[in-house]
Formats: sequence, structure tokens, C-alpha cells
Amino acid sequence: MLKAPQLRKLANGEATIDAFAYEAAQETAAALGRAGKKLEAALAALERHDATPGANRDRTELVQEAADCAWALFIQRDFLGLKTDHHLTRTYRIPDEVMRRVGIVKRRD
Repeated sequence: MLKAPQLRKLANGEATIDAFAYEAAQETAAALGRAGKKLEAALAALERHDATPGANRDRTELVQEAADCAWALFIQRDFLGLKTDHHLTRTYRIPDEVMRRVGIVKRRD
């Protein structure tokens, strides 16, 4: 939860608001939200592909794209100290085949 700006006492005894910490927390929350939205979009693209006969995108590529987005979200949460990710597979309805690809980096030619 985002906390309101806190009053801090300076060395000279004056009070100040820690606006920088508040702004940093806002950006952190927004970045985490963007990572979640990217995962949702990648999973939706995979679902659309499966629902569309004769789709023009490579399914393996879409699965890997969703796995990369999930991995990015997991890493970002871990960096923020949010250690439990097991509920995210249910929250975002991440398919097992996507989870099996999380953390696998495609080799560049």
C-alpha cells in the first residue's frame, strides 16, 4: 500500500515532507502495474491466437512472450521484497505451458 508523505525532522529541528520517497513509491507501484498489464496483454494475445483458426502468429513465440512478461513481473516483485509469487499464476491465469518457459531465454543467432 502506498503511504502518504511522512514528516521528517531535519538536523536543525525543522520538519519537512519526504516528497521524494513518496514519488519513488508512486513510480514503483506504477511500474509494477505496467508489468502486470504487459503480462495480461501477452496472455490475451495467446488466448486470441488459440481462438482464431488459421492465426498468423507463431504460437511458440506467443507462449515465450507471455513467459518473458511473467518472468519480468516475478523479478520486479522479488526486487521489491514481495517474495511470494505462487498466487500470481491463479490471479493472472497463467497456463502451465507458459510457466514452463519462464526464465528460459531464447538464444540469439
